[in-house]
Amino acid sequence: MRNGLNITGVSEMVHEIRENPAEAMARFGVETPAGASSPGTVASRTLTARNGTVRMARDFRLSHRLALTPRDPAAPHPTVYEAALASLGACVLVTTVNGYTARGVTLGGISVTARAELAVDDTGEPVAGRPLENIRWRCDVDADADADMARSINRLVTAFSPNHRVVLDESVWDEAAVTHSDGSTAPVAVPPPASSSGSHAACPVEATVTWEYGSEAGFRTTVRAHGADHTSGPWRVDQAKQMLGIDRAPNSQELLLAAVGAELTALLGDEHGPVPLRVMGCLDTRGMLNVTREAPSRFHGLSLEAAAPGPMPDAAALSSALSTALSRSVLVATLATPRAVDVELWLRGTRVLSVNSTTAEAEAVRDELTAR
Repeated sequence: MRNGLNITGVSEMVHEIRENPAEAMARFGVETPAGASSPGTVASRTLTARNGTVRMARDFRLSHRLALTPRDPAAPHPTVYEAALASLGACVLVTTVNGYTARGVTLGGISVTARAELAVDDTGEPVAGRPLENIRWRCDVDADADADMARSINRLVTAFSPNHRVVLDESVWDEAAVTHSDGSTAPVAVPPPASSSGSHAACPVEATVTWEYGSEAGFRTTVRAHGADHTSGPWRVDQAKQMLGIDRAPNSQELLLAAVGAELTALLGDEHGPVPLRVMGCLDTRGMLNVTREAPSRFHGLSLEAAAPGPMPDAAALSSALSTALSRSVLVATLATPRAVDVELWLRGTRVLSVNSTTAEAEAVRDELTAR
């Protein structure tokens, strides 16, 4: 046991997933809206997950506010944009903790701050279909490690942290569909993001994730909207027991799925009533551990299912509305657009690395390890 993680069984797991690839697949899901929401917010809940053939009970509630400015400044929920950055920072953090633990290094502390800019129009509202821009993160590490080791671990993080890779790479939706009242389903086209040319004001968004113990961390978020900073938190993030956690909170993949689902719910509006959305995604442990080069290390297999509230005409209208919502989503556009991410690494208060992380560089790391 080191840094609150028991990694003695990892070698056994590697052998198992090499022999039986189905056991490497972990699938997470979130349903939104889920239950009553306070005014101006969308509530979501995590669904039972699967790690290979093992069911993982995941029963957590998440809430996101719809406006950049909170109705209740004393107790605000994060916006979907802050939550998406928190999912990036939390995933980078736990991958980094795993890296130091695997090297036998005891951590004194670690935090990750993820930042981005949200394009807003003249009214101060997000520009439809415009992805988050200037995405970057900074990792601060307190550990008895030299700079070369810290840089080496950070290089692996940029290649294998699933949510970093889902932002870095071009991530397409495997499936989007509407389920009719008779149980049949109809696919929904995922259109390109809505046209958003021209210059727009930038709204800074950030999330800081601070390691606590094992895979558990807390995060706070900030968005600067209408001339003022609005903060939220602290909130908690953790892994399932089957993934070295203790089941105290949603994990970073569930944070991302809930943010996407909440934004789409808001874009659908009230015209079709409360439409249950299920947003799903996969992790392949073979890719995360570099067991199989062909397996992706990013969070992938994204899918979306909407339940039509009524007969076929309503379902057809919902399909059209959902397609429009997908085209107007900031987060869907962010995931659909390959991008470079600026990364900084600070070790005991000194900056030891500043790089521009790209898909090509991350894949080169994987190729190098495979060749070894």
